[in-house]
Amino acid sequence: MSPRSCAIVLRRRDPPSPQVLAAELRLAGLLDELATLEVEVETLARELAVFEARYLEATGEAFADLDRAERLVRRVRRVADEVARLHELVRRGPPEEARSARRVKTAAAARRSGSPRSPTGEGSPVKDDAPPGLEDEEVELLGGGDSGFKALYRRLARLLHPDLARGDEAERARRSELMARVNDGYRRGDRAALELLAERVGAAGSGDVSEAERLVHLAKRIAAVEAARTRLAAQHARLAASQAARLRAEAPRSAGGDFLAEARAAAEEGGRAAREEALARLGKLGMAARALGMARRTTAAKQAAAGQRGTRRAWNPVAESPLLRRQLARGGQSGATTAARTLSCALEKQAEGAAPWEAALTLLAFLGEEVGCLPAPLASLDELAVRWDALRAGWPGAPDLGRALATLPGHLVIGLRLREDEVEAGLQLASADLAAGVRAALEHEAARGLARRVVAALGPRERCVECSGEVYAVHLLRVRGLDEVHGLACPRCAAVLRSFLRYGEPQGLEVLSALAVEIGLVAEQPVRFSGARLAFQMLPAERARLTGRALLRRFRGLCLEPHGLDLPRGALGLRAGRARLAPGARVPEGVSVSVVALPEAGMDVRELLDVVRKKIERRFRA
Repeated sequence: MSPRSCAIVLRRRDPPSPQVLAAELRLAGLLDELATLEVEVETLARELAVFEARYLEATGEAFADLDRAERLVRRVRRVADEVARLHELVRRGPPEEARSARRVKTAAAARRSGSPRSPTGEGSPVKDDAPPGLEDEEVELLGGGDSGFKALYRRLARLLHPDLARGDEAERARRSELMARVNDGYRRGDRAALELLAERVGAAGSGDVSEAERLVHLAKRIAAVEAARTRLAAQHARLAASQAARLRAEAPRSAGGDFLAEARAAAEEGGRAAREEALARLGKLGMAARALGMARRTTAAKQAAAGQRGTRRAWNPVAESPLLRRQLARGGQSGATTAARTLSCALEKQAEGAAPWEAALTLLAFLGEEVGCLPAPLASLDELAVRWDALRAGWPGAPDLGRALATLPGHLVIGLRLREDEVEAGLQLASADLAAGVRAALEHEAARGLARRVVAALGPRERCVECSGEVYAVHLLRVRGLDEVHGLACPRCAAVLRSFLRYGEPQGLEVLSALAVEIGLVAEQPVRFSGARLAFQMLPAERARLTGRALLRRFRGLCLEPHGLDLPRGALGLRAGRARLAPGARVPEGVSVSVVALPEAGMDVRELLDVVRKKIERRFRA
């Protein structure tokens, strides 16, 4: 049986109508416009990105520095405004209704804080599987409620999946980019974008359709392309009006010819001016805080005189200020918090590492609070800036004081604190419990060494004749026990530059005397003088070579000769433990040393002590 012959007969299709042709031509033109606009947007975005990268590379650090300086100014202003507000409240005095109003407010706050209800309330219409902040319509759109939208996405995925590239890397990369666009459009619910991609890659659907259906389809495609063109035009307009575009347009008109250098210089000048403003305001802040403390004491005295003793305790706007921090916690590190222990470890690493100035700034803040009475270099910001410059001269890369304050670590702030009746303002630890962390760090040699350098830099500027130069003198409590004689010593040659008496409350560097001994900046030699316990302070190098003869010379010069007691040479001796200490022998450390009277003195050591005490009493009565 002969095989049957088969043939494919091509039937001529009717030509499209003029309306379809016009729509197709319109669509083709729009696609060309869209392609051109896409190229323009991509080119402009790329050029602006390159310019912005160059701009940030040249000016980024300068503008970041400016931003930090402006934040410092805002912080200092906030504290200064709070001091002014508190001063005005204290000046006016307590209102009559303050006590009852505060009780009502406190009770309301307690009820709010104790409420277990969520701020959003019960029955919040948040879907568990939806991103937070989306409306119901957005959730529905992301869920793909339209089956046609899903079908279009699947069709594009089958056509554009990168695995269909069959080893061609260029084609695979092209498909990956297109597939990424498809996924992004589907995620955003952008049906027009997916339809436009389908039109471009030939995935818009197939099959015979009527002319009316084709016109409807073409109208949808035209609308989608026009919408995409509108979006691209808006994007192009945004890029052209962006800050980067304006800066790029200004670059050719630069007066000096180097726009980036001029922009960097302007930012640097702005940062410098902001830091100067912050330091000037910070310098005035301390005086304003002291004036607030004085006004607070005056108001309290007036209330006490008027019989309103309980008013101050009931109405205390200073203590209620949100910017006020309580005074430092006293005592050791037994109750140290996790934050304090973390700070202690950080200070040890900083002191040993490449940025010791970070730990030095923390030590300055701690010293300003720990001593109770601020020495001049800590009470005056101008003085502190000078001392900071002296310190950072030995640390390559260390910032000036303005920059250091503008980049404070989290454990330091510019704020207010209350010390008994005094209000203090300036650099301080962020919370009172962090003081335990600083004290713990000072138990380690690296931190102690840095502290010695910081405390030594706080001394007054003195001229040393022996060294023929100016130095920051180290304070010594030359003798204490019966009498107090202070002195300033040259840190280079140990020469005593000045010696003076101090009565009443300690001031200046005297408040740091105990800490100076603790960290090893100053050595102390205890001596027993009959029933009196004396202590002689000196520099550590002096203590290392101290002999019995030198110690007796100090005792005579500081305890006897000022009171007119000039005993014969050889009338006094020293005992180290139970043995006599030879004049030329070194004074041992950790051994009890006592002054003994020899027969040449004409009196025993107890009688000598009584004479010295009477001389001191007569001086005070005079």
